[in-house]
Parts: sequence; structure tokens; C-alpha cells
Amino acid sequence: SGHELWAHDTSNASTWQVADIRSGSSSSNPGMDTLELLVGDTLYFSANDGSTGIELWAHDTSNHSTWQVADINSGNGHSFPGYYMQILVGDTLYFSANDGSTGYELWAHDTSNASTWQVADINSGSGNSWPGQLMEILVGDTLYFSANDGNSGHELWAHDTSNASTWQVADIRSGPSDSNPGKEGLATLVGDTLYFSAIDGTGNELWAHDTSNSSTWRAVDINSGTGGSNPGQYMSILVGDTLYFDAFGLGSSGTELWAHD
Repeated sequence: SGHELWAHDTSNASTWQVADIRSGSSSSNPGMDTLELLVGDTLYFSANDGSTGIELWAHDTSNHSTWQVADINSGNGHSFPGYYMQILVGDTLYFSANDGSTGYELWAHDTSNASTWQVADINSGSGNSWPGQLMEILVGDTLYFSANDGNSGHELWAHDTSNASTWQVADIRSGPSDSNPGKEGLATLVGDTLYFSAIDGTGNELWAHDTSNSSTWRAVDINSGTGGSNPGQYMSILVGDTLYFDAFGLGSSGTELWAHD
């Protein structure tokens, strides 16, 4: 039956196929496109039934029912839900998806009423904004994520789930060039402040954004000049109020362990 959804009950060691979403020997590849979230008793995941493409599916573990949640890219096209980002806020899933006409944009599905909608067409028209491709983090009711509006490159964006507003937080690298926030993997919340890697034209360094007052600044220029230190390329971890991360220092020290209080 190909790659399908299976389950294993650890209490009695039983194992079974949950559903043959793509009947026959072909695979539905559940979760292959990274979306897999649990909301109450229900699993949400990407899958391909062979006729409507890779779309958003669900399985209710309490009654063993399985269904397609939404055919975002109608017909046999793929929407690839969750390929770049996926995050749960209350009862609502927020994820990247492609409807076939507006490109990869931010979408949402309210699990309480089964509604699905495009949150914002950040790169208006058929262009992709690739929301969350580089970073995604939830602060209170607000999603912070990387996105490209087609004019200012990959920058830091936000969406307030309480009032459905979406905006560019900062154009760190002014003009059409990318600042690529979070590209090196460093995206950490400390109190109200996000710390992340970004490029302002003087190399990839450690940046910060205070969500309480909307200020954005370069935290430190480790590799001064035009060279970047690429903070967090290999590791980053928060211990109390201190970030520990790898970075490339100026001179002959190479990539070593650094810290920022």
C-alpha cells in the first residue's frame, strides 16, 4: 500500500495501518512535507491522495476517521502545506502553502470550525513570499517570521493573530537585497526580545528586535567590517539570560564558541 499512516499502541504492542489515503500500491507520503501537528485528539499532516495533490489532511484518533481538510491548490496541483513553516496558535494552524495562483504565502486553518483561508498575500500576485523559510517564532499572539514581499528581499515580518494584521517588522538590509533573518538557524526569544542572525550589508551578525517597543538593532559585530561571523550556524542555546552560539571571529580564531548576555 506504499508509504501510508500507521500507528503503534505502546500499551499492548499492537501495530496497524491507520488509513490507505492513496489506495493501491502508490504512496500518500503522510508528513513528508514536514507538516505534522496534534490538536486535541486530531493529527494534522500533509498527504497526497493521488488526485488532489499534496494537501492538508487530518485523522481523529478518538473515532479513527481520516479526511482531507482542504484542497488549497484545487485540482491535482500541490499546495505543499507546511513546507516552510507550521505553528499552532490556540485552535488555529498557521502554515505556508501554495494555492497555485498567489505562490507560497501564509495560510491558516481554524480547527474549531474547519475554516481555511489565506492570511496574507505578502508578495502580491503570483510571486512567492516564502513565509517562515528562514525563521518562525511565536511571541504571545504574534507570529514573527521571515518573508519576501518582492521589493525589500527576505526580511523580518509579523502577523498578529488577535486582529489579523500583517506587517514588515524591519527592512534591515534596505532596498531589494536580503537580510535573511534567522538563516543561520539562530532565532531565540529572551523575554520580549528576539535574537537572530541577519545581514545589513556588513556581513551576517547577531541582531535583536524588542517586541514591546518595536525597536530593531545589531546586537554585536563580531567579525567587524564586511565579513560576517555567521552566528548560530552550527549551534545556539539559551542558558538563563545568556545565548551561547558558534561564530567566526575577526582574525585567526576561526569559528569558536561565543556568548552574549
